[in-house]
Amino acid sequence: MLCTRRAVGMALCLFAASLPALASDLTISNFRVRGPAGGNDEFVELHNGSGAPVDVGGYALLASNASGTTGSRATLPSGTSIAPGCYLLLTNRASSGYSGGVVGDVGYNTGVTDTGGLAIADGSGNVIDQVGLSSGSAYGEGTRLASLGSSNTDQSYARRSDAAGNVQDSGDNAADFTVQAPSVPHNSASTCSDVGLSVSVADAAVPEGDGGTTALGFRLTLSKPAPAAGVQVRFTTADGAATVADGDYDALDQVVTFAAGDTAQTVTVTVHGDTRVEPDEDFAVHLSEPSNGLNIARGDAIGAILNDDAAEAEIFQIQGDGAASPFVGQPVITRNNIVTSVGPGGFTMQTPDRRDDHNRLTSNGVYVFTGAAPQVTVGDAVDVRATVAEYYGLTELTHALVSVDSSGHRLPRPVIFGRDVPSTDPAHLSCGTTNFECFEGMRILVLDGIVDRANQRYGNDPFAEVFVSADGTRSLRSQGVPFGTLPSDIHSGVWDGNPEVFEMDADALGAVPAGTGIDAGARFIADGVMSYSYGDYDFQPTRLRILDANPMPRPVHDSHDPHALRLGSLNMLRLCDTDGGNSQYECGDHGTPGEADLKLKLQRLSAYIGGVLKLPDVLAAEEVESLPVLQQLADQLAADYHITYSAHLVDGHDPSGIDVGFLVRTDRVRVDQVTQLGGDATWVDPGTGQSTYLHDRPPLLLEATMLDRRGFSFRLMAVHPKSRIGVDSGADAPRNRAKRFEQARDIAQDVQKLQTDARSTYEPLVVLGDFNAYPFTDGWVDVVGAIAGTYDDSANQLDLGGNIVRPALWNAVQSVPSNDRYSFLFTEQLGEIQGYQRAGSFDSGRDVPVAQVLDQALLDRQAQRCFRGFEYGRGNLDAPDQTQDDAAADPGIRKAIGVSDHDGFVLDLSCPGHARHRR
Repeated sequence: MLCTRRAVGMALCLFAASLPALASDLTISNFRVRGPAGGNDEFVELHNGSGAPVDVGGYALLASNASGTTGSRATLPSGTSIAPGCYLLLTNRASSGYSGGVVGDVGYNTGVTDTGGLAIADGSGNVIDQVGLSSGSAYGEGTRLASLGSSNTDQSYARRSDAAGNVQDSGDNAADFTVQAPSVPHNSASTCSDVGLSVSVADAAVPEGDGGTTALGFRLTLSKPAPAAGVQVRFTTADGAATVADGDYDALDQVVTFAAGDTAQTVTVTVHGDTRVEPDEDFAVHLSEPSNGLNIARGDAIGAILNDDAAEAEIFQIQGDGAASPFVGQPVITRNNIVTSVGPGGFTMQTPDRRDDHNRLTSNGVYVFTGAAPQVTVGDAVDVRATVAEYYGLTELTHALVSVDSSGHRLPRPVIFGRDVPSTDPAHLSCGTTNFECFEGMRILVLDGIVDRANQRYGNDPFAEVFVSADGTRSLRSQGVPFGTLPSDIHSGVWDGNPEVFEMDADALGAVPAGTGIDAGARFIADGVMSYSYGDYDFQPTRLRILDANPMPRPVHDSHDPHALRLGSLNMLRLCDTDGGNSQYECGDHGTPGEADLKLKLQRLSAYIGGVLKLPDVLAAEEVESLPVLQQLADQLAADYHITYSAHLVDGHDPSGIDVGFLVRTDRVRVDQVTQLGGDATWVDPGTGQSTYLHDRPPLLLEATMLDRRGFSFRLMAVHPKSRIGVDSGADAPRNRAKRFEQARDIAQDVQKLQTDARSTYEPLVVLGDFNAYPFTDGWVDVVGAIAGTYDDSANQLDLGGNIVRPALWNAVQSVPSNDRYSFLFTEQLGEIQGYQRAGSFDSGRDVPVAQVLDQALLDRQAQRCFRGFEYGRGNLDAPDQTQDDAAADPGIRKAIGVSDHDGFVLDLSCPGHARHRR
């Protein structure tokens, strides 16, 4: 069983077992790396085949692709254990993730390739069990399993087992596993398999009482009836916070006997009551010396003595000025507070304004957990007697006795969230060391809200929380290294990590119906209460009014000039062909696509290019595997819109085969020449010391002429440099920064040659594509600045020694309103800061969705004279996760929603009176 559950009086969690399980008894017993919902519809089931619990806190789920590249997918939370014969289920919670009906115990967010492998490793990195789906996987035992392919069907690999349910682990994957269809995963709540005769002792708790003695009974259970000869085990107590010396309880040491056929016995410990107001206390019990044939499955438990002597306190005293209440585990009475919200299992209440302590570090609100629909109404004045608990970081009152004093009261004034609250400065947060803790349980009013990220999908909730800002400004990336990182240069600046962003659970208190999707970019007014849920602060509105829904998709506008040249760019998120053997690594993130997968991808891209970008004259395409598959996209566009595009692509050196290319409308543009630039450029890789190709995806130059009575010749350079993965930190960071720098310098040299040759006086030059870089420095290397000629050595770790491109190019992104300057959404993990990731949380710290500009267009002076407009087409970033998945089955333009992880753009050039040079 998984040691995480709602506490009763106090947290009662398992101690380590007295008999440790053998490492070989923990196995990966069932898994799939693709399911009905797609490549992320994954689960990994672990099984404990021993007669004792296994403490798996700190264990890691590892994965490999078919080329042996490995990485971690999840780290199991501290305190996680798997009881004898029981299971633990890990599920992928990313977009289009796990869809099964058996709820996962632990989540992860990065998928496993169809031909990869899996391993479970202990806290020291020792691999306990592993399974592979190809010979190239870094993980596997004996003969590897065959990949189950790329069809989205409900099937998994399950270990063979005997009649008793014990799984087989011979050390040979092919012999141990069999295909299971449909898949039948088990979680910590599933029925456990029989692993022999064992005994377990359960935690127990009892109210202390005001005097006299109380019997505290501990239940000892056998996994099956005792044999004819009977069995026995020794039961002993040991001091904890409760001690024998203080008269809290009487020590006990006795042998417990199970007669033939018995399955359980109860052992009683005597507890002494008093009238002192004190925290809950506990002592330990321990099983030892089992008779022959008996295993100890769970040999340690806690006896909790629950203090029932309540202290009178105001809510702000209960909350305190720290992350946790100073009254945790203690009973309290708090009187005459106003109910501010009512939910299905509890309510919030707040101190009346006249009793406010005026301390910004303490909250005046608190959540009262009732476990069922509370019998109170908003505006009631209530007295509550309860025990204070911290539920995964949320201060709450449990075991509550509630009495209503009066009704119809005016609610306490809300805290207004806006420009200054919550703070945008991580060095001066609203609540001292956090930005939201001092508002926990309190009324909040948001007057200028904007949604930063649409609904996530979490577990069985397809439309879970959205991320929002209260000042009307999107969560955008700004210049500099991330907050908490040592500055790379004194002038680079530090990006603050957007501490003002928080989550909103719109349907938690019924402000919208369950299942309501809210698009990013939507503007709203809301009031409600601030909560805290599993590691994240969570605003729960009681009223929500959407002012501008920003429905998806949002196509670009029609060109104002019918004679304008419309240029576009789109990262196509690995448009891969069905040939899995034409590159070193598989092109697709989830394996080589099948014919049906590719057909759907082409239809969705066509809907985006035709419906959202409105059929640009030239489209630069990034992340395309081959010329034939780009031509298939051109054929799809011809079938859908009766427009003919010619496809152009030159293979590069990317290990997974992705390249840059062009689609050119033959009715609007004549292609004069397509040339790959820098394809032979090399550098010495500091990681290997070997000379290798500099550009994985070399730039591609298109020279063409617009076929219009006002047409003109032009040149486009499509680029897609190295990504920012591993740039901010890690052992490979210096190497990654250096390669990005050298690529940018090489591209800049080509740009300068083009803008200084004879044709530059009459031919516009545009450098466009996915730059994998911001329009400003990230503190390490300003890739865009180097290519544009605006590089500042003082603001970058690596010095260019003077700009290569002169005069500088202009970035058309600057013409876009600031709130619309983004083409990619990245969830930044900022670690254990600002009150996030407290003890017991399963999250990895503060995660912030950040809107970034990666897709850009740089214009030389001729192109600037012709510039008429720049706009992003919206459809891939702002819709809820579930909406993006559902859109695949939609007709028309909605089919485009979610086809890529980038939004594309269009750029209009019109050159009236310009030289009409024809080659």
